[in-house]
Amino acid sequence: MAEFDTEEAASIVAPCFDAVRDVFVAHVLEPGVKLDRLRRTKLLIDSGAHDSERHFAGCRTDGRQIELAPQAADLPLETLTAILAHEFGHAADFSYPAQFRLVARYQAAQWRALPDRGAPRKVAAWQDRSDDQIEWTADAIAYLVTGRQVGYCGPCMVQCWNGVDRPRDLR
Repeated sequence: MAEFDTEEAASIVAPCFDAVRDVFVAHVLEPGVKLDRLRRTKLLIDSGAHDSERHFAGCRTDGRQIELAPQAADLPLETLTAILAHEFGHAADFSYPAQFRLVARYQAAQWRALPDRGAPRKVAAWQDRSDDQIEWTADAIAYLVTGRQVGYCGPCMVQCWNGVDRPRDLR
């Protein structure tokens, strides 16, 4: 892998980040409802995001920032877009708490506008999800928005298109 400093990496990955964000923001969940809050999601290139062989990215739990390791600039475009779609899945999940429903691990998520009644219970259940459920939900939201299922590839099991299903307890 080539070594990129943060400025070089940003110049390479920012157009891809912007394109994936545009796909998410333009997606119509139901008439009149789009993922407008994701317009505020920013990109940060941070060498700390590459804390292991398989970690190239992360999303803040408020959905406002996605961090990418400079090494992500050297990934194939297909891998980078799958990673970004997964991270924007997290950003959508965190920006719209409890409004996406994980139907099954390998299906697209479902959007549900929260009515006033029952919302506190649904948000509490959303907050109590396991790490696996959070990761599967990010993949399911990416599937809902892009129409493509996020899979996992290679010896490090990073996100890709057309890979295997995310294994349980993958860290």
